[in-house]
Amino acid sequence: MASFSERLQVGETHERRVADELRRRGWVVDQWGQGVLSKPIRDGLWRSNSRLRYLPDLIATRDSDIVTIDCKDRMQSKTGRYSVKRECVNFGLQLTALGVPVFYVFGNLAVLIPTEVMSYDRIGPHATGSGAYLLVSERNARELDDVFGIPGTASA
Repeated sequence: MASFSERLQVGETHERRVADELRRRGWVVDQWGQGVLSKPIRDGLWRSNSRLRYLPDLIATRDSDIVTIDCKDRMQSKTGRYSVKRECVNFGLQLTALGVPVFYVFGNLAVLIPTEVMSYDRIGPHATGSGAYLLVSERNARELDDVFGIPGTASA
């Protein structure tokens, strides 16, 4: 099991990679979520069990579009599935309902949105309706280029 500092370093590296890839596609990207909060506030969020702890890592804009991105580097399994914590998906659905689109970008730069995670999990053979994580086959994800545009372009 990796230490917290090792996991944090992997996560921050993935966030930088995703932000760089979005910028190459004409997006303006800023950090968002817990990464911009002080340690006492982050600790308070976790102690409170508030869903705000699932704020996506990045916020981006291009033209009139504004989106949030939750970078999930370590959430790909050896069985060809992505896992996303159920509470995180529920919060993502709430943000989306408020008009703030949420995209999960995995370590291989594949992309899913909360409604896809919920839908694809329910039709899989592993679905039990309980459990902390939702599992989605890699086959259901889209490529970063298909969602955010091709590098060097300003529109998708």
